[in-house]
Amino acid sequence: MSVDVQIEDGIATVTINRPERKNAITMVMRGEFQRVFETLQDDDDVRVIILTGAGGDFAAGADVGEMGTGGVRGNAVKARTLQRMVRSVAHTGKPVIAAVEGVCVGVAFAMALACDFIVCADNARFQFAFRHIGLAMDGAAGWLLERYVGVMRAKEIAYSGRFVSGTEAVSLGFALESRPAGEVLAAARQLAESYANAPTLALAQIKRQFDAAPAQTLVDALEFEFAVQALMTWTDDFREGTTAFKERRKPVYKGA
Repeated sequence: MSVDVQIEDGIATVTINRPERKNAITMVMRGEFQRVFETLQDDDDVRVIILTGAGGDFAAGADVGEMGTGGVRGNAVKARTLQRMVRSVAHTGKPVIAAVEGVCVGVAFAMALACDFIVCADNARFQFAFRHIGLAMDGAAGWLLERYVGVMRAKEIAYSGRFVSGTEAVSLGFALESRPAGEVLAAARQLAESYANAPTLALAQIKRQFDAAPAQTLVDALEFEFAVQALMTWTDDFREGTTAFKERRKPVYKGA
């Protein structure tokens, strides 16, 4: 496989492993991504996910060698598999942290933005290079970037096709923090450990609330949280959290 998975202490590390091509994502890998993330979603032993790349790069986007082949039907199939790959990351009901070093281009950039957090190297290189090969954006790239930086800055990054460093990514607000190269995965794991010990179901519902918010009115948001909160009061983690608060001790959450 070109998408590797390791699970330890409730943390799944998903690694894009094709370093000889800067982890460029093939059609086969798109299906692997979807299967991996759907499997991790259903694995109760996994509480948080780190997405990263092998060999010093996150990923150079979709494999250009596979683009534009197969006629209308073939290109439609490629587009649909790419969309399912991005959705499988974005719709995972667990915290997902992108650990980015090196290049993070095209749909790989979109996938990083579909995660809950990006921790990156100071000298990481984010890019939407679509204009350089005469394409519009895919992977919901513009929609995802606009959420973090606003429409004008998102257009500037997409229209220019320029590289954005990890340091600038933090200043623009689409990365949480930047670290020296070589320290990124450790920083992402430290963040992941804090979520691996958290009330998993509560975080999943909080994630749903953020995802739903852009399409909601204030009344919609209040009604949504009304239904969610009633459900959450029946969880074991809620009982543990409130009991620990009363007993003035640290709660031990089991994600149930």
